[in-house]
Amino acid sequence: MRSLKNHISLIIPLFAILFAVEFYFIISKIIAEYEVNLSKDYSIIVVSKKPLTLPELKAVEPDIALIQEIDSDLIIKRLKQNGVDVNYEELKNFLPHFYKVYLSSFPSADMLEHIKQVLRGVDGVTRVETFTKVHEKMYHFLIFLKKISKFFLGIIFVTSIMLVFKQIEIWNLEHSERMYIMALFGAPLWMRNAILIKLSVIDTVISTILVYLIYSYLLSTKYLKELLGFENITISAQDLLKDMGWLFALGILISVVNVLIVSWRQPKIA
Repeated sequence: MRSLKNHISLIIPLFAILFAVEFYFIISKIIAEYEVNLSKDYSIIVVSKKPLTLPELKAVEPDIALIQEIDSDLIIKRLKQNGVDVNYEELKNFLPHFYKVYLSSFPSADMLEHIKQVLRGVDGVTRVETFTKVHEKMYHFLIFLKKISKFFLGIIFVTSIMLVFKQIEIWNLEHSERMYIMALFGAPLWMRNAILIKLSVIDTVISTILVYLIYSYLLSTKYLKELLGFENITISAQDLLKDMGWLFALGILISVVNVLIVSWRQPKIA
């Protein structure tokens, strides 16, 4: 029972760290995919007195991925619906060219302003509309999600590291006699701490499995994505398994570093 209690005392903080890190991984993947989707949907409206081509625009701004001309018939149709009495055939010849400009990545506010100024300098362009207010709301929401997840990850990480350190100190005291005898016979540091490292590896494996099972369930039921409001974002089982490899390595690193720190703090054998 005591051994089980000691294991749980290390599994809980390790689990908290790995769970928080995986949550950050998932948030980052969701936001990255969301940014890609936004970049596909988001467009800049450009009005020009002459036809524009993609190579011409990419020459002044490489981040432009696609341009799509807006059919002037749509504009004329809207005028007809509003009852505007003009000669539509002649009007069609005088209308400027309207384009939707798509970017290869989701731009920051500063980048968007830069692109706007660059497009205004293109020969023939008379107006550029970036819909800045709508863009800034979406962009700042993404930045907020990233920052808040980092903040909570930092709090959980620091608190859990302290708990891991305390538990390894307890294990060190429990095995201190055996480790002292091994030190007297000249056993190297890694051999004296082999039992602590073994216990840490076992608890790391258990913590990683628990994190995997919980996130597999949350993703399979779509509960997590619905909670975050990103129902259409897909995270594959392969991505989750790859994350588990990183989490296991992180858990081992945390445990081994704490074991070494605890060991170095012990009095040296004369």
